[in-house]
Amino acid sequence: MSIYELEISWAITASERRYLHWELRVSDTVRDVFLTAREDVLAVLFAGDRPGFEAWARTLEPATTATNRKEALS
Repeated sequence: MSIYELEISWAITASERRYLHWELRVSDTVRDVFLTAREDVLAVLFAGDRPGFEAWARTLEPATTATNRKEALS
């Protein structure tokens, strides 16, 4: 298990926060979640490797956010 930072700046609305909360609670690979000093980052105790965490984290973001991030990297 390792602790990874989960960037959550995309979760602005109450609905997005509820969705995020639910996904964190039901995940078999998330063992615990901790607040950080930054409002837009959570620390996640994850039962898996970094590529697994990054793949899982991408499933949380709305499609528009993921698409915008991919375009920015191109």
